[in-house]
Amino acid sequence: MRLVRYEHGGQAAVGVRIDGEVIATGYDDLIELIRDGEEGLERARAAVRDRGRAVQPERLLAPLHPGKMLFCGVNFPDHAEENPNAVMPHEPFFFAKLSNAIVGPDEAIAIPTPETQSDYEVELAFVVAKRARRVPRAEALARVFGYTIVNDISARDVQFTDNQITLGKNPDTFCPLGPEVVTADELPDPSALHLSSYVNGEQRQAAATSSWLFDVPALIEFLTRTITLEPGDLVTTGTPAGVAAFRDPPPWLRPGDEVTVEVEEIGPLTNPVVAGWEP
Repeated sequence: MRLVRYEHGGQAAVGVRIDGEVIATGYDDLIELIRDGEEGLERARAAVRDRGRAVQPERLLAPLHPGKMLFCGVNFPDHAEENPNAVMPHEPFFFAKLSNAIVGPDEAIAIPTPETQSDYEVELAFVVAKRARRVPRAEALARVFGYTIVNDISARDVQFTDNQITLGKNPDTFCPLGPEVVTADELPDPSALHLSSYVNGEQRQAAATSSWLFDVPALIEFLTRTITLEPGDLVTTGTPAGVAAFRDPPPWLRPGDEVTVEVEEIGPLTNPVVAGWEP
């Protein structure tokens, strides 16, 4: 199933997108559906079978606001080709994004100051299905509810100053998320997808997830040794080469740009870029 969160009649709700329609599930929040487990999924399936209440969304929202968002860094080997100083990690590296950064499809990415060196990063993300603590690799994919796309917008001038990763990754609007969550049964092999990014129609990134240094089971096994993942938490799988920071000159995002990030079988997710320093 392809699950979306939308606004209709001033209310937010969760629907199944199928055959050009959105079918209401009866849920207002996708995390509530996820927490209900198989019962929640069956409720959504029943709405589709019965062709329940089809709605015309006024707009799509970010599909969920996770309790935790953990982002994997340096997970594609092609970073070494664009950045001679790149060091390939021996184990996964993670940082956190905060909920203030989340925006949905077609919502604006607001650059905070004229000097901000704003960069784009396409990432496949997975959404946690149920509580996960010390999960062995062989059982890891059973903890995945589904997959979505994140654009990990980064303020490089902040991030690369004294290693201020948290501040550089979390300006308001710097986490476009969506457009939908595709349930895991429809994407049984996340290591067989292609992802790409475009700025004003020009392709900037392109890679296959088969080249990951650490696949989804490895990330889950590593994380859950020390952090308990809860239903609805979101974990990303890294971005490939092609970001602005390592181009000469760096084509930083500027007001008036349009950014699209795409993952095969899920995307695209498109957002305009605006000036955030205007009153």
